Amino acid sequence: RLNKGETLGIIGETGSGKSTIVNLLMRFYDVDQGSIWIDGQKIQTMGLEELRRKFGVVFQNDAIFAKSILENVDMGRDLDETQIQEALLYARATEIVSQKGGDIRSMLDIKGANLSGGQKQRILIARALAAHPKILILDDSSSALDYKTDAALRKEIRDHFSDTTCVIVAQRISSIMHSDHILVLEDGKAVAYGTHEELMKSCQIYQEISNSQMGAA
Repeated sequence: RLNKGETLGIIGETGSGKSTIVNLLMRFYDVDQGSIWIDGQKIQTMGLEELRRKFGVVFQNDAIFAKSILENVDMGRDLDETQIQEALLYARATEIVSQKGGDIRSMLDIKGANLSGGQKQRILIARALAAHPKILILDDSSSALDYKTDAALRKEIRDHFSDTTCVIVAQRISSIMHSDHILVLEDGKAVAYGTHEELMKSCQIYQEISNSQMGAA
C-alpha cells in the first residue's frame, strides 16, 4: 500500500519479477490472484486510456526516435514548451540541449545513436516527467547514470514532484535506499518488505546486495 507522494523501491536479480509488477500496474496483462487498486478503484474497472494516463513510465527498452528533442519528450501530447523545458531541467538533461546548440528542436538520431547511454535515459525520464503524472515508474532507468547524477535526479523528483507516487525498479541499492518502502523480490516472490534500515537488519538477500555494491560499512 502506497500513500500519495510515497516512493516504493523494488530490487532483485534479473528475472526476479520486477518488471512484471510494472506490467501488472498498467494492465499489459492482468493479475490471476489478488487485485490492484488506484485511488480506491480496482484497475480492471478503469478504461485503459484512463488508467495509463495516470502514469509516467520509463521502460528498460524505451525508444528514442529520429525526431527533435522536443518531439521525443512531447510524444504527440501537445505539451506546452515550458513543460518540456522544465522536464528536461528536472531530468538533468539540459546539458544535452546545450551540446546540441541550446535548441530543443535539435534532432536526435534513431535509437539515440548520437547520445550516450546516460543521455538517452535522461531524455526518457524527461518524457515521463513532462505531463506531471500521478504515478511515476522508473524501470531500471538510471543504470547508465553515474551515482552523482542519479542522486541529483532523485532530489529533483523529491523537490518538484512531491505529490507524485513513485515506483523505482532497480538493481542498484543506491537508487532505492531512500525510498519510503522497499520490496525485495526473488524468483517471482516477495521475500522482504521494509525500509533500508529495516532490511539491513532483517533480510540476508538485501544485506548481500548492499555489501557487494556498497561495502560492508
